[in-house]
Amino acid sequence: MRIRTQLILAAFVLAVIPLAAIVTYSYLSSRSALESAYRREADRLNRQMDRRLASIRADIDQRLSVVSSLPLPSDGNPDIGGNIVTVMGDAASLVDSLEFQPIRVDVRHPADPADSHPVAAAELAESPDGDENPEEPAETPQVAVAGAAPAAPPAPQPPGPMVFDLPPTVNVPRFVMSEEHKELIDEISRLGKALSKQDLDPEERADLLKEMRESQEELRGVIDASRKQFEQEMHQALRAKHEEQVALARARRTRNEQRGNGPAAVVAPVPAPAAVPATQASSTPRPAPAVRQPEMRIRKVTTQDVEKGLATAKRTSLILGRRFEAPVRKEGEVVGQLTARISNEQVIRRILGSATEDSNEVPFALDREGTIYTRNDKERALLERLGVPQKLRHGKSLRDIEGWIVTSSTDSQSGLRIGVARPVGENLDELRNAAARNFSLGLGLIAFALIGIVPLTNHLTRDVKLVTEGAERIAHGDLMTRLPVKTKNELGQLARAFNRMAEDLSHQQQRLLEQERARKEQELQQRLMSVEYERKSVELEDARRFQLSMLPKEVPHHERYDVAVYTRTATEVGGDYYDFHLEGDVLSVTIGDATGHGAKAGTMVTIVKTLFSAYHGATGPASFLHDAADKIKRMELGRMAMALSVGRIEPRSLTLSSAGMPPVLLHRAAAAMVEEVALHATPLGTLGNAYDDRTVALEPGDTILFLTDGFPELMNDAGLQLGYCAALDAFATAAQAPTAAAVIEALAASAADWHGEAAPNDDVTFVVVRMA
Repeated sequence: MRIRTQLILAAFVLAVIPLAAIVTYSYLSSRSALESAYRREADRLNRQMDRRLASIRADIDQRLSVVSSLPLPSDGNPDIGGNIVTVMGDAASLVDSLEFQPIRVDVRHPADPADSHPVAAAELAESPDGDENPEEPAETPQVAVAGAAPAAPPAPQPPGPMVFDLPPTVNVPRFVMSEEHKELIDEISRLGKALSKQDLDPEERADLLKEMRESQEELRGVIDASRKQFEQEMHQALRAKHEEQVALARARRTRNEQRGNGPAAVVAPVPAPAAVPATQASSTPRPAPAVRQPEMRIRKVTTQDVEKGLATAKRTSLILGRRFEAPVRKEGEVVGQLTARISNEQVIRRILGSATEDSNEVPFALDREGTIYTRNDKERALLERLGVPQKLRHGKSLRDIEGWIVTSSTDSQSGLRIGVARPVGENLDELRNAAARNFSLGLGLIAFALIGIVPLTNHLTRDVKLVTEGAERIAHGDLMTRLPVKTKNELGQLARAFNRMAEDLSHQQQRLLEQERARKEQELQQRLMSVEYERKSVELEDARRFQLSMLPKEVPHHERYDVAVYTRTATEVGGDYYDFHLEGDVLSVTIGDATGHGAKAGTMVTIVKTLFSAYHGATGPASFLHDAADKIKRMELGRMAMALSVGRIEPRSLTLSSAGMPPVLLHRAAAAMVEEVALHATPLGTLGNAYDDRTVALEPGDTILFLTDGFPELMNDAGLQLGYCAALDAFATAAQAPTAAAVIEALAASAADWHGEAAPNDDVTFVVVRMA
């Protein structure tokens, strides 16, 4: 493919690929941001519905506790219905009725021992659905126990079972309990629990009953005052609504008359409530007759109430998670239980919200039985078509619904799944269309740019052709080729660089010839050196084998002595030497260290080996060293020398003489301590030939260590020597081994721990003799 075509294709590809990447990234990032925003909004609405559910539960509980603190209808309170409606407030729209079930107590005479613990003759009536609330069980009735104290007054008798049918609510101002209401309710609850104690004396019970009556009267008075104020506000709200309807009717009639349609039909407005006289509102306890308070009907429990309660209580448990009950006390005794029959349709409507809040979102709820709740049938059909209920029932993910964002949460108390579905398909289609338009526009711009690239590539390829032809001539050996320089741009610079390259190649060719001759001469010298190195290696190997042949092939075997040796050289030919001579019960041991390494050290080892081969046990170690020093001096070996120790071991003694060797270490088995046997003298081959013998006593189990200076002078990675003190400690530890070979292994391990596995910096040799 010609370079011009390559340039055009490269320009096209390099433009299209970034364009496609930018458009794709823009689409994906915008889609991700849009989905994230919609998901956050759906989560927010979901949390809002969760808060509504919790608020409904708390509001019903609070209102029910206030109603349970009000006096019973049998207490002569004519305003009980109005007070209950007032106290229930907004919660009244969520409650169809309140059911009261009494507890009747039969108090017997305390003189009869069998009746010392009176029991309830009638317990709290069982709820219609038989469902007990595990989280908030009904409070157990407390009954006074007769004892030694005087008999308590008869237990209060409540009215029979009854139902409070709450009236439909109207759009009026909300009744809010004040702090005074809450304090009185708490005080009544406290007094009721105090009166339920069985160990109260009559005087304390009378005081508590008095406080209870006063608190109840005060609460009733506060509720009556609040109810009257509530009726005033409701009257004003109804009047305002009436005036609003009248104004709307007049405006509609005026518009019709202006259009020439004739008089419009008159819409009868809501009758305006009569004004409440100020004196009557403030002085009389009854509400003004001009304001019709929604009336509450009080009746007895019927069979239909029980049947209806079964379905209502079960549905309430599925939606709100429990039943709503509160104990009713009179004079401190639990006389009954108040149960709220919840309007589940109103609860669901309150949780999901109004259909006008956001037409794009579809709120829903799903109970534990799989029943789906929506605001209307249309939204239910839409969710069924999307498969949301089926996914929730089977525990599947809601993130794979194309074109929709669906979020849900589970109420921990009822298990109700609350969620929101929001469509995003139309917005994603708009994003895809915008991305396609941007990509098409980018391709058009690229095609337009290609028209201008063609003549530019022709101009560039003409100069490149000249460079190509010149390179071909140089490739054929014409190093005198030069290119014409016509421009000052990069191609002109390339032509000048090409000319310099051709000139440099001409000079480089000459240098290469000279370097080739020098390389061949160097290879010849390296081959000669390699031959010489191989010859020296063979000689060193022969010297190493010869030196090893100087050492004993095996250690002496004797029933009184356990002998083991260890040696490791620093180079191919080491300078350490050891040898043995056994005559009867006398074991002679020698160990030496020649100066330096290599062939010279091997020569000195050979000389000493020859001299020691003539040694016999009758000769003392010092005499042998004196004779050997004289003979080595007569050989005139120059600066060659050798340190040597000779020890003659008998069953109960060690005679030792040393020529510049490290101390011999003796481990006493009985005392578990190490002794140093040190003799100061010059090595063989140096000045001086005076050597002394030293004899030490030996006991069974004692261990003798002959060593060279390579062990205490071992270097670690930090360049520090092991030292003689550390060497002595290492032998003291190793000497506890059971055999001489085990002692050698322990010493070798200590050397490896200090120096490592590399070759030592000096030859290391051990000879260990364990006395039997």
